[in-house]
Amino acid sequence: MFVDEAQITINAGKGGDGCVSFRREKYIPKGGPDGGNGGRGGDVIFQSIQNAHTLADYRQVAIASADNGQNGASNNRSGRGGEDLVLKVPVGTQIRDRQTGRIMADLLKKNEVVTIARGGVGGKGNAGFVNSIRQAPNFAERGDRGDSFELELELKLVADVALVGLPSSGKSTLISVISNARPKIAEYHFTTLVPNLGVAKVDDREIVFVDVPGLIEGASEGKGLGHQFLRHIERAKFVVHLIDATSPTPLEDYEVIRKELEKFSPALAKKDFLPVLTKIDLTDEELETFLIQEFVEKFNVTPYKLSSAAHEGVDGVLRFVESQLPKEEAPLPVDESEEVVVFQPGQEKSRASRAVQIKQTEEGWLLFDNPRLEQMVRQTDFQHHEAVERIYDVLRKWHVVRKLEQKGALSGDKIFIGEGVLEFRG
Repeated sequence: MFVDEAQITINAGKGGDGCVSFRREKYIPKGGPDGGNGGRGGDVIFQSIQNAHTLADYRQVAIASADNGQNGASNNRSGRGGEDLVLKVPVGTQIRDRQTGRIMADLLKKNEVVTIARGGVGGKGNAGFVNSIRQAPNFAERGDRGDSFELELELKLVADVALVGLPSSGKSTLISVISNARPKIAEYHFTTLVPNLGVAKVDDREIVFVDVPGLIEGASEGKGLGHQFLRHIERAKFVVHLIDATSPTPLEDYEVIRKELEKFSPALAKKDFLPVLTKIDLTDEELETFLIQEFVEKFNVTPYKLSSAAHEGVDGVLRFVESQLPKEEAPLPVDESEEVVVFQPGQEKSRASRAVQIKQTEEGWLLFDNPRLEQMVRQTDFQHHEAVERIYDVLRKWHVVRKLEQKGALSGDKIFIGEGVLEFRG
């Protein structure tokens, strides 16, 4: 089954909790803290593969999660990191955040790898909190949560050449003749219900063609079947426009498709293209000459002509198309109307910064815009007095307490940091 859209929720792994432990050995009555750190949670990674052409595998997958990190242990043993989850998708898959609409990745090459959700860091064990003042800490950090996203996956097939035209204009027949593709062919409209990929060989060069289900007038607005698949020709380097020479209105047929391409995407309409008159085994030379002259006079384009059934003119069309394609691998075209963001999870704001924004609210004081501080609060066990004291120490060292006093904070006021709540101490 051909599926070119899917929705999935991904969860990176949670970090393992740090361990609270003290060295206990014979003849060593005062062994120090030896609790190890938790392991990092696994990442969620997307990888593009070439031998897949559908997102059907993700139609039934609602949630995909990477492994959690293991907890730390005594004797300074760190927990094992969680296994990364690698989700394989076809080349040409766009990954979009459903909440913001942002394109997080656009996988245009074979074996391209991108990390979308970063696993949570492991919590420090109590051995990591020893200092000159706190020589026997009796607390550890919790592992932090991993990133989580609701995603939309959208496949735009990657091909060198797109075949477009009205239903029954000969696209499926042509792709069956020039490649090993075996689409359904019949003398009625909408035989092709899904895009077909085929590989044609011209000398030593392979050219990938995509046959898109027939477009009709109004396709760009949702009519017919073609509107569902127009996205699959956006990335083609060249377009072959097939026109049925036996149609009573071949020039109007040509205009209909050109207008629909322009409405759907101006960039798509500007692609290099070749008009081709098909089914010339059913016409005569006089009609073909007349049609070519009409196309030149009205549209300033000179169509090629072929008969897939009789294998007439096919080689000439293939060689012309091959001559128009770049000789070296060129970057795939991207619709300029869609901004593609190079997504770097966890790197949108420096985690080392000590700058904290402070805002007074009706409930108290909100501290925000510092991911590292919010992370520390998430990893703090608020049931443990020493662990909470560590947050107060950080606020003092970062001069946040002094800034709160200057803004008028009073002892007992509530301080909100991410998901945590503290009482201000003046």
